[in-house]
Amino acid sequence: MSNLMNRKRGFTLVEIMIVLAIIGLIVSIAVPAFLKNRRDAQGSACNGQLDSIFSAKEQVAFKKNVRINGPIIPFNADEINSYLRGTSVDDPCPGGGAYTIGDINDANGQVIIPICDQSGEDGGGGVTFEQQGLHIHRRSYTQDGNGDYAQNTNYTFAS
Repeated sequence: MSNLMNRKRGFTLVEIMIVLAIIGLIVSIAVPAFLKNRRDAQGSACNGQLDSIFSAKEQVAFKKNVRINGPIIPFNADEINSYLRGTSVDDPCPGGGAYTIGDINDANGQVIIPICDQSGEDGGGGVTFEQQGLHIHRRSYTQDGNGDYAQNTNYTFAS
């Protein structure tokens, strides 16, 4: 009984090292998944902003009666911002990119699609964000049999 009383209470070095190894294993699994989910969420938020900007440009084009062989309406941030709620054309991409808005329409009367410079970046595994459907205006893209996205050549994209 005196032997048990003299023994100090606490954890041994081996027990502490095992707990740290388990924590390290959990962190090594959880952190990459968290970072991928955050990156995907930023890409989806960018999609939403591009869609809002495009819709605002459509409304401006409708208001200005854009037509084929009509005048090209230049970019006007204040005019586009008047149709946006909760965002601005000056806001950066949530993923750290920058938007290229372009004029309202092209010579064919089509509204020019805004783009994000992050779309061509590597989204992981050698696949670009554009192929994953992130940092793009999805309505202006087509999806192939592999599920990859590519620009629809029927549209004019900002440059």
